[in-house]
Amino acid sequence: MARQIYYLKPLVALMVCYLITLLFSGCSDDKQPKKVDVSKIPVKIQSIRWDQALFHCDTNALEKSVNALGNRYPDFASVYFTELTGFAKGNDQSVFFNSVRHFLTYKDYVDLYDTVQKHYPDVKEIDQELAQLFKHIKYYFPNKKLGDVYYFISGLNFWSAVTVDTAVGVGLDMFLGKDYPFYAAVQLPAYQAALCERKYIPVNVSRAIYEDMFPIVPDGKNLLELMLMKGREMLFMEYTLPETSDELLIGYTPEQLAWCKKNEAMIWNYFSTQKLLYSTNWQDILRYVNEGPTSTGMPPEAPGNIGTWLGWQIIRKYVKHYPDKKLPEVWKENPDAQGLIRDIKYRPKG
Repeated sequence: MARQIYYLKPLVALMVCYLITLLFSGCSDDKQPKKVDVSKIPVKIQSIRWDQALFHCDTNALEKSVNALGNRYPDFASVYFTELTGFAKGNDQSVFFNSVRHFLTYKDYVDLYDTVQKHYPDVKEIDQELAQLFKHIKYYFPNKKLGDVYYFISGLNFWSAVTVDTAVGVGLDMFLGKDYPFYAAVQLPAYQAALCERKYIPVNVSRAIYEDMFPIVPDGKNLLELMLMKGREMLFMEYTLPETSDELLIGYTPEQLAWCKKNEAMIWNYFSTQKLLYSTNWQDILRYVNEGPTSTGMPPEAPGNIGTWLGWQIIRKYVKHYPDKKLPEVWKENPDAQGLIRDIKYRPKG
């Protein structure tokens, strides 16, 4: 075939090359991050079923059992009992152990634990997916230390993925499927319950690691600055999860993503004409860079978190505008937002 193409007339050859380029570059969506070889990056996941270890504690010798568990995993135990469950927020040891006992014996919590075990009898596949994620993170940040993975339940306390020093925690009780009935009982909105599917575990872990490496501090930031900060976060998730679709990364349905692509200019114009881009009024702007059912002021088809999606498109264009800039530089830097927009001449056309 190569020899046949070589002898075609120049114009025909150019057309063939163009069609071949389209064939290999015009697939699926517009997200085409470079596929990088991570096969030789050593990552060994040690996963700890904290949920099982905790519920196997002997309630007849609870203090001894819980102390033994804490001594075995001191760093995670401290965060789990203090931050994730709140059992140890006070200094009263009797209150702490009574709280743990209640958690391990109360029917609703026992049923929750049993449901998690049915959904996740083992975590081998999740470990494999997280190993690939960790390899991609270490490809871009070779010195990044990534430790163990703790699988836990917090009693539907909304903790899906957390970082504890070099370790990662995954709250399995927040990945029981959108139809799990008790999400509604704890007043979890439907748009958030939709993200409680097992497929979102690597996405949430990637986001948690990024926010640990590059904390997003909204204080004093205007909407455009927040959009670009969130856009860099999305870019990190895109490149560390290169096989994951745009819909899954942003938490949209295919229809919602298609609407955003079709109306990118309208979204930008709305933010501009409503003088929101440089607003620092949290009540006006935070709803556009956080999950939500819809976007205020836009058609009902517009999904929530639309500022994050738009910031992602801007950062993508920024990366294309500076092809020689290394991705870790993009994630680390915090350029002037107005200057960036002016520099890359971002003006979507409707």
